[in-house]
Order: sequence, then C-alpha cells, then structure tokens
Amino acid sequence: MKYIESIFLSNTCKIVLLLLIIISFAVFISPRVVNAENIEDYQTITLRAGGGGSSTGSSSSGSSSGHHTSGTRSYGTGGVISNILSAILMVILLCIGTIVLYFKVLRSSFNSKRYMRMLDDKDITWNYKNIERQVIDSYYAIQEAWAEGNMKNAKDYMTKELYENFQSKLEWMEVKKRKNVLEKIRLVNVKPVSVHDDSDDNKDLIWFYIKGKMVDYMINTETLERVGGSTKATSFVEFWKFTRTKDNRWVLSKILQQEEANKITFQ
Repeated sequence: MKYIESIFLSNTCKIVLLLLIIISFAVFISPRVVNAENIEDYQTITLRAGGGGSSTGSSSSGSSSGHHTSGTRSYGTGGVISNILSAILMVILLCIGTIVLYFKVLRSSFNSKRYMRMLDDKDITWNYKNIERQVIDSYYAIQEAWAEGNMKNAKDYMTKELYENFQSKLEWMEVKKRKNVLEKIRLVNVKPVSVHDDSDDNKDLIWFYIKGKMVDYMINTETLERVGGSTKATSFVEFWKFTRTKDNRWVLSKILQQEEANKITFQ
C-alpha cells in the first residue's frame, strides 16, 4: 500500500523535467503568433473548473478582439509566454514544497516511531503496529460511511464532536440534493509525524500523514448528473489527528489539508 520514497521523489522530478522540456520546445523551438481565438481557447480550458461565467467572459473578449492588428497579436504572444513562464515557476515551487514537506514527514515519522517505541515499553497502548491498524481501519470506515451518506457505521472511529460535524454536513448536502460519490478508495501511505504523551491519557494524541487516492465527484441526486469533481482517480494528502479514548482506543478527532501542515508541530 505504500510507495517507496525514492520512487516518489524520482517520479516527481521526472514530471517537472518533462514539463520543462515540453514547454521549452513549444515556446523556443516552435514559436508562433497567437491570435484572439487561441487565447480564448486557452482561457476556457484553465477556467473550466471555475464555472461557466468565466468561460462566457472569455468568449466575448475573443469576439471583440478578432479585429485587432498584427501588432496586437504579437502582444498576445508575449502574454502567453509570460503565462507559461509563470506556470513553470508555479510548478517548480509546488514541486519543491512537496519534496520539502515529504522529507519533513520522513524525518518526523522516524522520530515519532522511535518515541512511540519508548512509550510502548511502559504502556502497550502506544504499540505502533496496533495504532497503525486502527488508523487504516478508520480511514476506510470513514470514507465508506461518507460515500454512503450516513456516518453511523463509522461512529466508533471518531470523536463525538467530529461525528456530529460530519453528519450535519451530510444532512445539509441531502437538503441541497447533493451526494459525494467516492470510488476505488485506497490508502497509499500513512506515517506518524507528531506524538504527544500527556500525564492525562485522555490528552494523548498522534498526528498522521495520510496519502490517499480515489475517484471523488459530486452528483445531483434528482438528475444523477455529475456537478463537480472527476471520474478519474486522483491522489491527495491530508493530516489526521487521532486522540486516545478512555478505553485506550485511538479515534479520529480532526483533519487538516496539506496546505495546513504548518499548524502541526512536527516531531
């Protein structure tokens, strides 16, 4: 279920290198004048997820720009090149950020597991293999319950507060005639990144790096039409916080997105 770290880094760098080669070839080896219609198509593609309003605006702009002179079209080429260079920079920064975060996760995971082995010598509740199994079971139970539109079957895998929060969101989606379809659910990687052992066992907690992959889209429950998301499986990274219960189980109490990682004190 887990990717090898070296493969992860190698594939990431290959993707960035391939993007740079393709973009360089398109811009510097085979330059061409971009007219208003080309710019319209480009904007429509990049703004599709933002809604029809943006696409419509692009169409109007494209129609009115059709009578521009060649000098104006040359300016358009510069604008596209500028957008491409900006995209390159964004991809590079994203890649660097992802790699830095993953190395941070690897270091924190090593430290967290070592600390948990020390705690396990005095308290069996900290046994890593047992905790990891609970995290894996929680992941699948919670995702499947969410896909069913009822968190009842996953109630024992999370805190009361989080259960009520999730359930209220699902009830609101039902009112809005929306259903989140999740398919091909996979847990790709799970690593502990922060551990807190308190004198009060009820305050013990562990943050886990969670990498998952699934098909994730929204449908209208009346028409069954897809209104958001994609039918293609995509990967994602989240951080799940597990807290200790009075009966020495570990349950989910909070979820943070990848961009919220700075809220966690890594081990």
